[in-house]
Amino acid sequence: MKTVTEITESDQRRTWKNANFRHLWRGSAASTLGAEIAEIAMPLFAIITLSASAAQVSVMRIAQFLPFLVATLPVGFMIDKWWRARLRWMIGADVARALLIVVVPLTVWAGFGDITFLYAVVFTVALFTVVYQVADFAVLPTIVSPTQLVDANGKLSALHSGSEIAGRGLGGLLVQLLSAPVALLLNAFGYLISALSLSRVRWTPDPSAATPDAGGSWREAMRGVGLTLRHRYLRPLLGEATTFNLANEIFLLGLLLYLVRDAGLSPAAIGLMFTAGGAGSFLGAWFGARIAGRFGYGRVLVVTLIAGNSAPLGALLAQRAGSALIPLMCAVFAIMGVGIGIANVHAVSLRQVAVAENVRGRVNAAYRLISWGAIPVGAALGGVIATRANPFTATCIGAIGVSCATLWVVFSQIPHLRSIGQAATVTPPHR
Repeated sequence: MKTVTEITESDQRRTWKNANFRHLWRGSAASTLGAEIAEIAMPLFAIITLSASAAQVSVMRIAQFLPFLVATLPVGFMIDKWWRARLRWMIGADVARALLIVVVPLTVWAGFGDITFLYAVVFTVALFTVVYQVADFAVLPTIVSPTQLVDANGKLSALHSGSEIAGRGLGGLLVQLLSAPVALLLNAFGYLISALSLSRVRWTPDPSAATPDAGGSWREAMRGVGLTLRHRYLRPLLGEATTFNLANEIFLLGLLLYLVRDAGLSPAAIGLMFTAGGAGSFLGAWFGARIAGRFGYGRVLVVTLIAGNSAPLGALLAQRAGSALIPLMCAVFAIMGVGIGIANVHAVSLRQVAVAENVRGRVNAAYRLISWGAIPVGAALGGVIATRANPFTATCIGAIGVSCATLWVVFSQIPHLRSIGQAATVTPPHR
């Protein structure tokens, strides 16, 4: 019998033959595409339909990210405690999000929709998104074999990148042709398709995933934080992700201000740069799983992180690029996308294998809480730097910070991993 350490290319190709994974992938395709449409449709709905001010749009964005900060730990505990219902949590979250999104245009057509109600809807939808994502992270390793896990994550990551490329452009087009409320209805339809597809997954929970009740929900929820910070592989991955998220927000905010105000680029040109990044991420995620078996798991993760995280340093040449600015930035985002696309597949798979199933939800929740908590901090710092210095200075500081994020992984035990299976042997005992 093959072990988790014996990942072969033929094993990866058999991922598509796993019916449960196909249902999960199709559900993810529908919900992700709908969510990416909403990324454009929702703010345009607020601005065009509700005549929201810039401050009100900002509050809406805060409402969208707040659940990831306040709800991840308790949701992680919930997903682990009621482990038999993980798949049902995902289906329920899809149905709830669909119903909430449908209500938004209906209230406007009925004549009583307002921005305050939209805040509540956006916050609640994001809360169910936390539930879906934490449960999804815990379910995937139980419906594919260990030898298929990296390839499965690669296919899901490639799907998300492809949805980002198509969804946001499609969202803008739908808003222009059909109106923002109609575009939101398509988002809701995507969630319903996802729920239907997930209902076809035939998942048998593993009894070893049962979580003992040891000292109350808060203590159990916080356990994920302790496990993450003590783990020899999760700790450097968390450090890299947190540093990246903080610095990347500074980088992107400064870069967008510089490109629009100083370089005078059009929105179409800026969109082309992000499309190049999405295309690179798609390619990296789709084909990245094949590389680890040839060159070593840890080595591939480190090299691709170095490539992806160092690419923003190319933006330091922006002021001297002249007419080559657009090709330069397209190359920066494409290289960044390929490197980070490959690295993310391997990092997520490592996080799933390195912890036992009965704490996977809480560990993922702790990881998201800390790493995603850096995003609003980075956005605030980027605004301060761009205001007190200038946008290009913020771009440079952010680019340097992103490149430094790799050091967390370089100076860890991860580069010594020949295969992902070696990480499974260091999981702390459960009490």
